[in-house]
Amino acid sequence: MTKKLYIIFSAFLLVYMLWPGPSKISDFKSLPSSDKSDLAGDTWQIPNVAGYFSNNFREFIVPFYVSNYQEKSRLPFPPIRINRPPEYSWIAIKKHTDSTFLEELVYPLRNSFYVNGFEPFYSDGTPKFWGSTKFEVNGHGWFTKTTLRFYPSNYFVRIIVWMGIIASIYFLYKLGRKILI
Repeated sequence: MTKKLYIIFSAFLLVYMLWPGPSKISDFKSLPSSDKSDLAGDTWQIPNVAGYFSNNFREFIVPFYVSNYQEKSRLPFPPIRINRPPEYSWIAIKKHTDSTFLEELVYPLRNSFYVNGFEPFYSDGTPKFWGSTKFEVNGHGWFTKTTLRFYPSNYFVRIIVWMGIIASIYFLYKLGRKILI
């Protein structure tokens, strides 16, 4: 019975880890009603980074990308949402990234997708900070800037991790049997 359970678990874990999903930032949808940023660091200079200026706020942006990430991953459950401190954006996104919120969307043992937002205004248009100004891009005034970064994982690395997990479970089971018997 335990051997069958072990084999079934191993197979399900392997399928989950190798299930196809997004491989680059361009696989994700653009933020609706926005202008794509062409600032240095938001385009080709840093791989898998994209920036958008919009009037969308966190309440819309994060659920939008949660559903988009789940749709692209084609898994029956949403990614885990991890709320990170805004200061972490200098590490996760790029140096000198302004931030008022940073969320990591992650499918464990697969990929991570960061959604960083800089909102110098509240959704009613009042400034959060002294000296807050709108972002002027292509003749439009925008309230927010969203920066996305995707960290895909290599399939070869996933297989090595899977083998390590399966081997660890096997050896822990054998060790447990020796101790108990």
